[in-house]
Amino acid sequence: MLTRFTITGVAKPKGSMKAFIPKGWNRPVLTSTNASVKTWEQTIRNVAQDFTEAYTTGPVRVRLRFSLPRPKSLSRQASRSHTKRPDVDKLARAALDALTGILWKDDSQVYSLVASKQYAAPDQPPHLVITILTPHDN
Repeated sequence: MLTRFTITGVAKPKGSMKAFIPKGWNRPVLTSTNASVKTWEQTIRNVAQDFTEAYTTGPVRVRLRFSLPRPKSLSRQASRSHTKRPDVDKLARAALDALTGILWKDDSQVYSLVASKQYAAPDQPPHLVITILTPHDN
C-alpha cells in the first residue's frame, strides 16, 4: 500500500543524544541536543494520524524529500540542491522517530530509506513529502 503525505513547516534535525544520570537514579536519561525537534516531530505525528490505516508491523520502504527554506539571495534559476546544514541523516532520523508507533511499530522495519534535501521552490513554503511503500509497491 502506497501512502504519501506532506508536512508543511521547517524540518528540524534530530540532534546528538546526551545522557545523564539524575541524583538518586540508577538509569540514564537521554535528551536531544536540539530542543526544537520535539515540536517538529509532533507536527509530523499530527499529520500522520490521518494515515493510520497504513499502520504495519511488516517491512516498509520510506522516501523523505525535505524542501528547506530558500534564501532570498538564491536566484530562481540557481540549483535547488541543499548542501549546507542540517545533515540529511539527522533530518531523516527525526522523521522516522516521529512516525514510530503511528505508521509502523518500530523504525527497524524500515529496510530501505531514500532521503533528500533541497531548497523549496520560490513559490512554495518549506515542507517534507513522506512516501511509505510496502515491498509490493513500485
